[in-house]
Amino acid sequence: MGKTGRDRAIFVLLAALALPGVGTAKEPLRLKPGSKWNVHYAEDSCRMGRSFGEGDQKVVLMIDRYQPGDALRLSFIGKPAYTRMNEGVVRLRFGPAETEQEVQFYPATLSDRTPTLIIRGGVRIVPRSPEEIAAYEASIKAKRFDFEWSDITPEQEAAVTYIEVSRAIRNPFILETGSLGAPLAALEKCTDELLGHWGIDVAKHAALSRKVKAKGNPGNWVTSRDYPADMWMQGKRAIVQFRLNVDAAGKPTACHIQQSTRPKAFDDAVCKAIMRNAEFEPALDSGGSPIASYWLNSVTFHM
Repeated sequence: MGKTGRDRAIFVLLAALALPGVGTAKEPLRLKPGSKWNVHYAEDSCRMGRSFGEGDQKVVLMIDRYQPGDALRLSFIGKPAYTRMNEGVVRLRFGPAETEQEVQFYPATLSDRTPTLIIRGGVRIVPRSPEEIAAYEASIKAKRFDFEWSDITPEQEAAVTYIEVSRAIRNPFILETGSLGAPLAALEKCTDELLGHWGIDVAKHAALSRKVKAKGNPGNWVTSRDYPADMWMQGKRAIVQFRLNVDAAGKPTACHIQQSTRPKAFDDAVCKAIMRNAEFEPALDSGGSPIASYWLNSVTFHM
Protein backbone atom coordinates (compact mmCIF):
# COMPACT_ATOMS: atom_id res chain seq x y z
CA MET A 1 0.00 0.00 0.00
CA GLY A 2 1.33 3.45 -0.88
CA LYS A 3 2.26 6.05 1.66
CA THR A 4 -0.59 8.29 2.71
CA GLY A 5 0.51 10.90 5.22
CA ARG A 6 -3.16 11.39 6.20
CA ASP A 7 -2.48 11.31 9.92
CA ARG A 8 -4.51 14.13 11.50
CA ALA A 9 -5.28 14.35 15.21
CA ILE A 10 -8.52 15.19 16.99
CA PHE A 11 -7.91 17.55 19.90
CA VAL A 12 -10.03 18.03 23.02
CA LEU A 13 -8.81 21.45 24.16
CA LEU A 14 -10.04 22.84 27.47
CA ALA A 15 -7.55 25.47 28.62
CA ALA A 16 -3.95 26.34 27.83
CA LEU A 17 -1.46 26.66 30.66
CA ALA A 18 1.53 28.84 29.78
CA LEU A 19 4.68 28.20 31.74
CA PRO A 20 8.16 29.61 31.28
CA GLY A 21 10.40 27.56 29.04
CA VAL A 22 13.76 26.02 29.71
CA GLY A 23 16.67 27.79 28.07
CA THR A 24 18.63 26.04 25.33
CA ALA A 25 21.98 27.83 25.71
CA LYS A 26 23.78 24.55 26.39
CA GLU A 27 25.73 22.82 23.67
CA PRO A 28 23.82 19.74 22.45
CA LEU A 29 24.93 16.34 23.68
CA ARG A 30 26.16 14.13 20.85
CA LEU A 31 24.97 10.64 21.71
CA LYS A 32 26.23 7.55 19.91
CA PRO A 33 24.18 4.35 19.63
CA GLY A 34 24.16 2.17 22.72
CA SER A 35 22.18 -0.68 21.14
CA LYS A 36 20.98 -2.05 17.82
CA TRP A 37 17.62 -1.11 16.31
CA ASN A 38 14.81 -3.31 17.60
CA VAL A 39 11.50 -3.61 15.70
CA HIS A 40 8.45 -4.84 17.63
CA TYR A 41 5.48 -6.25 15.70
CA ALA A 42 2.20 -5.75 17.61
CA GLU A 43 -1.37 -6.52 16.56
CA ASP A 44 -2.26 -2.88 15.96
CA SER A 45 1.04 -1.05 15.66
CA CYS A 46 4.73 -1.25 14.87
CA ARG A 47 7.49 0.10 17.11
CA MET A 48 11.18 0.61 16.49
CA GLY A 49 13.55 1.55 19.29
CA ARG A 50 17.22 2.21 19.99
CA SER A 51 19.23 3.62 22.89
CA PHE A 52 21.85 6.33 22.63
CA GLY A 53 24.49 7.43 25.14
CA GLU A 54 24.86 6.02 28.63
CA GLY A 55 24.35 6.86 32.29
CA ASP A 56 22.56 10.14 33.01
CA GLN A 57 22.97 11.13 29.36
CA LYS A 58 21.19 8.04 28.01
CA VAL A 59 18.23 8.66 25.68
CA VAL A 60 16.00 5.93 24.27
CA LEU A 61 14.29 6.76 20.97
CA MET A 62 10.95 5.08 20.23
CA ILE A 63 9.39 5.38 16.76
CA ASP A 64 5.79 4.18 16.32
CA ARG A 65 3.63 3.74 13.24
CA TYR A 66 0.01 2.66 13.16
CA GLN A 67 -0.52 2.15 9.43
CA PRO A 68 1.43 2.28 6.16
CA GLY A 69 2.61 5.84 5.52
CA ASP A 70 5.45 8.23 6.27
CA ALA A 71 4.27 9.76 9.56
CA LEU A 72 6.48 8.98 12.57
CA ARG A 73 5.34 9.05 16.18
CA LEU A 74 8.40 9.87 18.27
CA SER A 75 9.13 9.51 21.98
CA PHE A 76 12.41 10.37 23.72
CA ILE A 77 13.02 8.69 27.08
CA GLY A 78 15.79 9.86 29.41
CA LYS A 79 16.97 12.63 31.71
CA PRO A 80 18.12 14.98 28.91
CA ALA A 81 14.50 15.01 27.63
CA TYR A 82 13.11 16.36 30.92
CA THR A 83 11.00 19.53 30.66
CA ARG A 84 9.31 21.75 33.26
CA MET A 85 6.60 22.67 30.78
CA ASN A 86 3.16 21.07 30.62
CA GLU A 87 2.97 21.76 26.89
CA GLY A 88 4.80 23.71 24.23
CA VAL A 89 7.10 23.06 21.29
CA VAL A 90 10.53 21.57 20.79
CA ARG A 91 12.75 21.99 17.77
CA LEU A 92 13.36 18.83 15.79
CA ARG A 93 15.70 18.28 12.86
CA PHE A 94 16.49 15.26 10.75
CA GLY A 95 20.02 16.09 9.72
CA PRO A 96 22.05 16.88 7.87
CA ALA A 97 19.87 17.84 4.90
CA GLU A 98 16.43 18.67 6.27
CA THR A 99 15.35 21.93 7.85
CA GLU A 100 14.42 22.40 11.50
CA GLN A 101 10.77 22.09 12.46
CA GLU A 102 8.86 23.01 15.60
CA VAL A 103 6.58 20.29 16.98
CA GLN A 104 4.27 20.12 19.97
CA PHE A 105 5.09 17.75 22.81
CA TYR A 106 3.43 15.97 25.72
CA PRO A 107 5.59 15.36 28.83
CA ALA A 108 5.25 12.12 30.77
CA THR A 109 7.19 9.87 33.13
CA LEU A 110 7.70 6.11 33.21
CA SER A 111 6.85 4.05 36.28
CA ASP A 112 10.44 4.51 37.47
CA ARG A 113 9.99 8.30 37.00
CA THR A 114 12.27 8.49 33.96
CA PRO A 115 11.29 11.62 31.96
CA THR A 116 9.63 11.02 28.60
CA LEU A 117 9.03 13.54 25.85
CA ILE A 118 6.20 12.42 23.56
CA ILE A 119 5.84 14.28 20.27
CA ARG A 120 2.17 14.97 19.66
CA GLY A 121 0.89 13.83 16.29
CA GLY A 122 2.81 12.34 13.41
CA VAL A 123 5.92 14.11 12.15
CA ARG A 124 7.77 13.71 8.87
CA ILE A 125 11.43 13.77 8.03
CA VAL A 126 10.76 16.70 5.71
CA PRO A 127 8.58 19.54 7.07
CA ARG A 128 5.51 20.48 5.08
CA SER A 129 6.09 23.30 2.64
CA PRO A 130 4.11 26.56 3.09
CA GLU A 131 2.43 25.90 -0.26
CA GLU A 132 1.25 22.44 0.74
CA ILE A 133 0.01 23.69 4.12
CA ALA A 134 -1.94 26.46 2.35
CA ALA A 135 -3.52 23.89 0.01
CA TYR A 136 -4.49 21.72 2.99
CA GLU A 137 -6.01 24.67 4.87
CA ALA A 138 -7.96 25.66 1.77
CA SER A 139 -9.41 22.15 1.52
CA ILE A 140 -10.52 22.25 5.16
CA LYS A 141 -12.06 25.70 4.66
CA ALA A 142 -13.96 24.27 1.72
CA LYS A 143 -15.11 21.40 4.00
CA ARG A 144 -13.15 18.78 2.07
CA PHE A 145 -11.49 16.37 4.50
CA ASP A 146 -9.70 14.02 2.11
CA PHE A 147 -6.56 16.05 1.33
CA GLU A 148 -3.59 13.91 0.26
CA TRP A 149 -0.13 15.03 1.37
CA SER A 150 3.02 14.44 -0.64
CA ASP A 151 5.14 11.39 0.20
CA ILE A 152 8.61 11.03 1.68
CA THR A 153 10.99 9.15 -0.64
CA PRO A 154 13.33 6.30 0.34
CA GLU A 155 16.23 8.52 -0.74
CA GLN A 156 15.20 11.19 1.78
CA GLU A 157 14.97 8.57 4.54
CA ALA A 158 18.40 7.16 3.69
CA ALA A 159 19.99 10.63 3.77
CA VAL A 160 19.12 11.15 7.46
CA THR A 161 22.05 10.32 9.76
CA TYR A 162 21.07 12.09 12.98
CA ILE A 163 18.10 13.52 14.87
CA GLU A 164 18.56 16.76 16.80
CA VAL A 165 16.19 17.87 19.58
CA SER A 166 16.42 21.27 21.25
CA ARG A 167 14.42 23.92 23.12
CA ALA A 168 12.24 23.44 26.20
CA ILE A 169 14.22 20.41 27.44
CA ARG A 170 16.92 19.99 30.10
CA ASN A 171 19.73 19.48 27.59
CA PRO A 172 19.52 19.59 23.78
CA PHE A 173 20.85 16.42 22.19
CA ILE A 174 21.81 14.88 18.86
CA LEU A 175 21.14 11.17 18.33
CA GLU A 176 23.69 9.80 15.87
CA THR A 177 21.35 7.31 14.21
CA GLY A 178 23.31 6.57 11.06
CA SER A 179 21.28 6.26 7.86
CA LEU A 180 17.56 5.76 8.57
CA GLY A 181 17.03 4.07 5.19
CA ALA A 182 17.20 0.42 6.32
CA PRO A 183 15.52 0.93 9.75
CA LEU A 184 12.54 2.76 8.24
CA ALA A 185 12.28 0.15 5.47
CA ALA A 186 11.95 -2.50 8.20
CA LEU A 187 9.30 -0.41 9.93
CA GLU A 188 7.40 -0.03 6.64
CA LYS A 189 7.44 -3.80 6.12
CA CYS A 190 5.88 -4.20 9.55
CA THR A 191 3.09 -1.68 8.87
CA ASP A 192 2.29 -3.28 5.51
CA GLU A 193 1.77 -6.58 7.31
CA LEU A 194 -0.63 -4.96 9.79
CA LEU A 195 -3.37 -4.84 7.15
CA GLY A 196 -3.41 -8.60 6.81
CA HIS A 197 -3.75 -8.97 10.58
CA TRP A 198 -6.78 -6.67 10.45
CA GLY A 199 -8.58 -8.81 7.84
CA ILE A 200 -8.00 -6.21 5.13
CA ASP A 201 -7.62 -7.34 1.50
CA VAL A 202 -4.03 -6.17 1.03
CA ALA A 203 -4.01 -6.58 -2.77
CA LYS A 204 -7.19 -4.53 -3.25
CA HIS A 205 -5.96 -1.84 -0.87
CA ALA A 206 -2.82 -1.44 -2.93
CA ALA A 207 -4.99 -0.11 -5.76
CA LEU A 208 -7.84 1.76 -4.04
CA SER A 209 -9.59 4.37 -6.13
CA ARG A 210 -10.75 6.01 -2.87
CA LYS A 211 -9.79 5.57 0.76
CA VAL A 212 -12.31 5.75 3.59
CA LYS A 213 -13.53 9.35 3.67
CA ALA A 214 -14.92 11.09 6.74
CA LYS A 215 -18.28 12.79 6.40
CA GLY A 216 -17.95 16.17 8.08
CA ASN A 217 -15.19 17.28 10.40
CA PRO A 218 -13.72 14.52 12.63
CA GLY A 219 -12.69 17.22 15.09
CA ASN A 220 -16.35 17.48 16.11
CA TRP A 221 -16.73 13.79 16.96
CA VAL A 222 -15.06 14.03 20.37
CA THR A 223 -15.64 17.19 22.42
CA SER A 224 -14.93 18.51 25.92
CA ARG A 225 -18.19 16.88 27.06
CA ASP A 226 -16.54 13.50 26.47
CA TYR A 227 -13.69 14.22 28.91
CA PRO A 228 -14.13 11.58 31.68
CA ALA A 229 -15.37 13.52 34.72
CA ASP A 230 -13.16 11.73 37.25
CA MET A 231 -10.11 12.21 35.04
CA TRP A 232 -10.92 15.91 34.76
CA MET A 233 -11.22 16.21 38.54
CA GLN A 234 -7.81 14.55 38.99
CA GLY A 235 -6.16 16.71 36.31
CA LYS A 236 -5.33 13.65 34.20
CA ARG A 237 -4.36 13.99 30.54
CA ALA A 238 -3.98 11.45 27.74
CA ILE A 239 -3.22 10.75 24.10
CA VAL A 240 -5.30 7.95 22.58
CA GLN A 241 -4.52 6.49 19.14
CA PHE A 242 -7.37 4.41 17.73
CA ARG A 243 -8.43 2.41 14.68
CA LEU A 244 -11.95 1.93 13.35
CA ASN A 245 -13.13 -0.95 11.21
CA VAL A 246 -15.30 0.58 8.47
CA ASP A 247 -17.55 -1.73 6.44
CA ALA A 248 -18.52 -1.53 2.78
CA ALA A 249 -21.49 0.68 3.68
CA GLY A 250 -19.23 3.22 5.41
CA LYS A 251 -20.38 2.24 8.89
CA PRO A 252 -17.84 1.92 11.74
CA THR A 253 -18.20 -1.59 13.13
CA ALA A 254 -15.46 -1.76 15.78
CA CYS A 255 -13.07 0.53 17.65
CA HIS A 256 -9.58 -0.64 18.57
CA ILE A 257 -7.13 1.23 20.81
CA GLN A 258 -3.73 1.07 19.12
CA GLN A 259 -1.81 2.92 21.78
CA SER A 260 -2.72 5.06 24.77
CA THR A 261 -1.05 6.85 27.65
CA ARG A 262 -4.02 5.65 29.75
CA PRO A 263 -5.90 5.55 32.19
CA LYS A 264 -8.40 3.24 30.48
CA ALA A 265 -11.28 5.66 31.12
CA PHE A 266 -9.90 7.79 28.27
CA ASP A 267 -9.85 4.79 25.90
CA ASP A 268 -13.47 3.98 26.70
CA ALA A 269 -14.55 7.61 26.27
CA VAL A 270 -12.91 7.84 22.83
CA CYS A 271 -14.43 4.66 21.45
CA LYS A 272 -17.88 5.51 22.83
CA ALA A 273 -17.88 8.99 21.27
CA ILE A 274 -16.36 7.92 17.96
CA MET A 275 -18.71 4.96 17.47
CA ARG A 276 -21.65 7.25 18.25
CA ASN A 277 -20.70 10.14 15.97
CA ALA A 278 -18.40 8.97 13.17
CA GLU A 279 -19.77 8.78 9.63
CA PHE A 280 -17.90 7.76 6.50
CA GLU A 281 -18.04 7.20 2.80
CA PRO A 282 -16.61 3.71 2.23
CA ALA A 283 -13.34 2.85 0.53
CA LEU A 284 -13.61 1.93 -3.16
CA ASP A 285 -11.54 -0.70 -4.95
CA SER A 286 -9.92 -0.13 -8.33
CA GLY A 287 -13.23 -0.82 -10.06
CA GLY A 288 -15.17 1.63 -7.89
CA SER A 289 -16.90 -1.00 -5.73
CA PRO A 290 -17.19 -0.38 -1.96
CA ILE A 291 -15.01 -2.59 0.24
CA ALA A 292 -14.35 -2.96 3.96
CA SER A 293 -11.42 -0.90 5.20
CA TYR A 294 -10.21 1.08 8.22
CA TRP A 295 -9.69 4.63 9.51
CA LEU A 296 -7.11 5.86 12.03
CA ASN A 297 -6.82 8.95 14.16
CA SER A 298 -5.90 10.12 17.65
CA VAL A 299 -7.51 12.13 20.43
CA THR A 300 -5.57 14.35 22.82
CA PHE A 301 -7.14 15.19 26.19
CA HIS A 302 -5.47 18.02 28.07
CA MET A 303 -6.33 20.94 30.30
